[in-house]
Amino acid sequence: MAIRSIIVAYSGTASGSGALHLATLMARKYDAHLTGVVSHGPSLMESRYRRYMGQQVLDLLKSRDSATVAEMREAFMAKVNESGPGIRASFLDLDTHSGFSLADCVRTYDIAVMGRRAARAGEEHFGAPPQTIALEGGRPVILVPEGYDLPQINEHALVAWDGQRASARALADAMHILETKARVTILTIGAPVAGGGDSVADYLAHHGITAEHLVQERRSGAVSQSILDTCRSVGAGLLVMGAWGHSPLREALFGGVTVDIMAEAHVPVLMSH
Repeated sequence: MAIRSIIVAYSGTASGSGALHLATLMARKYDAHLTGVVSHGPSLMESRYRRYMGQQVLDLLKSRDSATVAEMREAFMAKVNESGPGIRASFLDLDTHSGFSLADCVRTYDIAVMGRRAARAGEEHFGAPPQTIALEGGRPVILVPEGYDLPQINEHALVAWDGQRASARALADAMHILETKARVTILTIGAPVAGGGDSVADYLAHHGITAEHLVQERRSGAVSQSILDTCRSVGAGLLVMGAWGHSPLREALFGGVTVDIMAEAHVPVLMSH
């Protein structure tokens, strides 16, 4: 199935701009419709003190949010237009007061593109954490590092494979992208696993994708660092990986590959759970 609809979470920040840049490149490559979305609920002040606020104050807060959304809409459309003609785009103001979240919204798109959440002071309620969308949205999410501004998409993808359910899900979700890549590398770290990298290479070959399989010994350092170092050494422009092989709570408390990759990745990362 080809990519025909892309949703990009936009907050007007530097991180969001990198995500929008990649989303416009993808929209052009796949001839897909691009939807920019700003997701917001009540501000931190309103959440904490709403019961003490009069209607005049609440109306003022709502007016400020409306003005912020209007600025984001204008900035989004300006950046799309700057990328050149031919991109079909629209903008969605997702006011989550109604209970309809960004995770709910992305389910009717082929793929979601996001930056690391980094709202300006006073605008912390705009946007949503990427981990929430990856866990609850049911669609693949591409997390884009801040400052991403390549003139064209790097057509080399690296698939991190550990034989687990999340890896299989990410591989399946990424197939419509991997089929368009000039080069695909499969990376296995540590001892071979059932359904190992060679089996993945055979699976990709059935879809007309030629893939190289790299096996690395597991060293004392973090697995995430080995993955990112390999991305650098082979020149990969996209990392495909399963997210939260362990529980999200455990990773939040004790760290893990997903948390580390989200914080440190220098290339876009397609994550699925």
